[in-house]
Amino acid sequence: MTYHATEMSAYYYKSRATSADELDPCQYMLQNLTSSKMGIYRLGIPHPIASVPPNYLSRQPVNIKFNQITLQHFELNEFLKDVAIHGYMELSWMDDRLQWSRDTWKMEKLQIQSLNHVWIPLFIAQNYDTHLKNGDAFEIRRVETSSSGNVSAVLAFSLRTFCDDSDFENYPDDVYKCCFSLEPQANPALNAHVTTHFLEDIIEFDASGLPIFTDPKYFRDYGWKVSGTVPQALEDPAQVAQLGFCLNLQRASSSVRIELTVPMMVCALLFLLTPFLGAIRIQICAKFFILVLQFLTFILFSNRISPHLGSAAATPKLLRFLEFSVTLNGFSLAASIFLWACTRIRRELPPWGQLVQLSSFVNRFLCVLQTHAADDDEDSEKAPAGGNYQKDWTAAFIAVHALTMSVLSIIFVFGYLFLF
Repeated sequence: MTYHATEMSAYYYKSRATSADELDPCQYMLQNLTSSKMGIYRLGIPHPIASVPPNYLSRQPVNIKFNQITLQHFELNEFLKDVAIHGYMELSWMDDRLQWSRDTWKMEKLQIQSLNHVWIPLFIAQNYDTHLKNGDAFEIRRVETSSSGNVSAVLAFSLRTFCDDSDFENYPDDVYKCCFSLEPQANPALNAHVTTHFLEDIIEFDASGLPIFTDPKYFRDYGWKVSGTVPQALEDPAQVAQLGFCLNLQRASSSVRIELTVPMMVCALLFLLTPFLGAIRIQICAKFFILVLQFLTFILFSNRISPHLGSAAATPKLLRFLEFSVTLNGFSLAASIFLWACTRIRRELPPWGQLVQLSSFVNRFLCVLQTHAADDDEDSEKAPAGGNYQKDWTAAFIAVHALTMSVLSIIFVFGYLFLF
């Protein structure tokens, strides 16, 4: 179609426009295509409305506003620490070449059926060093323009990036932080003299300040609590326009938390209750049993956590507390065995008087932690003869054992509070 034919066609359709029902959607296109060609016909650019940005002649920045970002689906690979997200963004920008008179054309809005008729921005992702470009895709949909020249569209996206797993120490409540960024891309349909540098200079991004939404119809959390940051646009005019946002994925699976927490808490509770069993040898047997349970818990942790330790330098708090519990139980077991062995040694001399008084005071004060009298008599009968002082020595070692277990229990409680 030549220039004059286009002008005549626009005039012909314009004269027939009487109502919105009878209006041909291409009428305003012909009208505006004619006026646009008259302005930049000398540049020799075909289809100027679709080929060049709205402010190509004025060299004023085109402001692209991101009104809302909606997340529909995500795929997290915990072993590779990468995530793929799918959703859409609502965009808008001004194109004064697409303005028309509502009184003349009897229409407020027009939906563009073919993207070849208008200029649309193109995007690439991303500027972060952790990006995976081979997993990024964009598609413009539902382009609509109003009589004022305001163009709105929906940008469907599929982005992929690596995540920061530095919060792995809080496993199974750890948070993965995954960041994304968008940049404008040159339109490959332009002539060679329209440079990429110029295209990047005339495009600016603007964020609405709304957080990232999730689509209630399609979105599934898959055992993760998803929260997004507020998208922000780069305001430095010396750099390429960029839009950045991050997603925080926090593990929200209660079954994993219960599976790891319950065995550890049971072992901790049994360890704190062992001093109340009375006889030292019974406490020793109980601590051996607790030690077996703790090693079984270690195996459980190994099966659950070790697959995720490949790229994480941090150690989960649960694993550190289990290590602390096993170490403290080992010291407690060694102390109990040593003090119990001391009660079996034959002694012919009495203990110091202050030691007898101190042990008597401790045994009365910590009566729930001392050995029962019947157990004392039984141990004394089995022990080698040592005069009448064996009971005094046994009472002294029982007092030392009670104090040692009390100190270890206090250390255990403070260690739990410190680690958590």
